[in-house]
Amino acid sequence: MAVSEKQNLLKHADWANLPKNIIDSIIEKSVPPLSQFIRFGSVCKAWHAAITENRSLRSKILKRCHHQVPFLMITKSQEKRGLYNIIEKKLHGVELSVPYKRRCCGSSYGWIATVDWTLAIKLINPFTGGIIDLPSVDIPVVNKFTKEDEHEFHVKKVILSEDPYVNPDNFMVLALFGASSSIAIIRPGEKTWTYTSNLETIAKDDAIFHKGKFYAVDFRLGIISVQVTNMNGSLVSAFDEKIIIPPEEEGDNAFKYIVESSDGELLIVQRFISTYGPYRWTTNFKVLKLRQHANHVARLVEVRNIGDDALFLGDNCSMSVAASRFPECRPNSIYFTDDTILYTLEGSIDMGIFSLETGCFQPFDDMDPSHSDMPPPFFILPTLVENRVTHPCQY
Repeated sequence: MAVSEKQNLLKHADWANLPKNIIDSIIEKSVPPLSQFIRFGSVCKAWHAAITENRSLRSKILKRCHHQVPFLMITKSQEKRGLYNIIEKKLHGVELSVPYKRRCCGSSYGWIATVDWTLAIKLINPFTGGIIDLPSVDIPVVNKFTKEDEHEFHVKKVILSEDPYVNPDNFMVLALFGASSSIAIIRPGEKTWTYTSNLETIAKDDAIFHKGKFYAVDFRLGIISVQVTNMNGSLVSAFDEKIIIPPEEEGDNAFKYIVESSDGELLIVQRFISTYGPYRWTTNFKVLKLRQHANHVARLVEVRNIGDDALFLGDNCSMSVAASRFPECRPNSIYFTDDTILYTLEGSIDMGIFSLETGCFQPFDDMDPSHSDMPPPFFILPTLVENRVTHPCQY
């Protein structure tokens, strides 16, 4: 068949009415960047339905999306946010409804977390309209911040164990809250948060769900694990808490993140900060690997090269991707956003890319600086689910 004949067949093919099994096969056999999934679903109603209505296929796509390069969610107007593709270096045309003045205190699997003046936490999926309302966290008076208008900063970070769309009845939510960043956990069906015993009672900087347990790191490099032990229908969580590494005697000027590498190992990232008056900026990063031995002795070992990994840190759930799967994504690098609670006159400027190989920083290309009164940008993984009604997992 001549090239011109093939081109004519392609031009006049009835793409919208391809057999469903062929459309599913195209999606199944491709592992494109997340933006390509979005474009696929935008071709026509039939292709969009193939992604959104097949629950099994949708679950596979969602899990695949969880290992994509995240987008940067930026403020566009008082009620709208936009998505900036840091790999393609361009702003997508989509506009999403997200509370303008409200700080994001977490971003996991496409769900963002916010907190209101009652300290109730709300999970919002801006791509689907899904909402999960969580009860208020209980902060002791001694742990409360001093200013009444600081309620948005009572909750440092919210982490999901997995995507509620993938496992709606069996996911968990962890909150780091209060001035000491205590830990609370809640599951579907529970009416109140369950609080850990605060091992070592040192303020936690970050947390992650890893191989069936939550792990948290504090500002003195102490690491604890928390495992929910009664997952079989009980409406009150019970925990098995362990100290993995005791905290050091003194802290430093580095904020700590905990992230799972693409090969399943836990990394601790130290983000060193310098300040001058109301201004702060990142000066360096250091990566440590958690090594746990058969005799249960754990230690942190510095690594100067994380290989093919690219890390994404900030107000989002810390994550990594294998950079080789995504053209233009930089291996052995750290992508970071401004996750301070203070907004300077220049806005959120402490964000960009850090190369572990060269020790050099580079700002995100073509990014307009945020206004000083706007919440900072944060990383988010878009969700490919059509669900415009309130999510059924209400509390």
